Amino acid sequence: MRKDLYFCILYVIGKKEMKSILYIGLGIVATLAMMTACSTSYNITGTSMQSFYDGDMVYLRPIGGGDTRVVDSCKILHGAFAMTGSVDSVMCVRMYFGNSGDNIPIILEEGNIKVIDLNNAMKVEGTPLNDKFYAFMTKRDSLMFLLQELPRKESKMILDGYDHDEILCELGEEEGGLRMEIDKLETDFVISNFDNVLGLTYFLVLCDNAYNQFGFPTTTPQIDEIYGRAPDAFKENKSVKEYMSLCEGK
Repeated sequence: MRKDLYFCILYVIGKKEMKSILYIGLGIVATLAMMTACSTSYNITGTSMQSFYDGDMVYLRPIGGGDTRVVDSCKILHGAFAMTGSVDSVMCVRMYFGNSGDNIPIILEEGNIKVIDLNNAMKVEGTPLNDKFYAFMTKRDSLMFLLQELPRKESKMILDGYDHDEILCELGEEEGGLRMEIDKLETDFVISNFDNVLGLTYFLVLCDNAYNQFGFPTTTPQIDEIYGRAPDAFKENKSVKEYMSLCEGK
């Protein structure tokens, strides 16, 4: 029992106001129950500028593994949706919009989570881990955009009369620099979040990307660097152990 509540009750007992004690006691129980409920509750509100979503359901499903259960769901009405519930531990989920396959990642944690549609680009904010994750993704997306613009830049250089060697030299250097920036951004993000679900989830994303790229379980210099700097608790995670064991052929 909290000290302030304890001394409050002692004071009332000294006054022998037993009836008031009963009311205070019930009030304390109700207040503590509300505090407990609030400490594990999430509230998600969102808007969608896509009219064709109206009337569709929004689903939350866990990210990774074979877990396909629906964590929560609601209907989009007049471009808005809302859901609330309790969460025992912080988890990464994907929000799916109807049967379209469109989805966005969300960190399901305590607090008020806002899903905002900005020019058809969804953003999630309002809680610490969601703010941190989407700040990272905004930086990563801006670098990826520059990388994806290189073919267009190459076409323009050809039209402007640059020769083949000049194009390869300039764009090759630019591509290499961008890939190094993305690699460092991702590596730093995972390492700085070893102690929470963000680091673990994104590390497994990198492992999944490596698997899809090469067609079999393998690591990359980036994965090796992260794993080599990871604490034991991170390495002992079931999913991490399984993937690294597959890479070692165990």
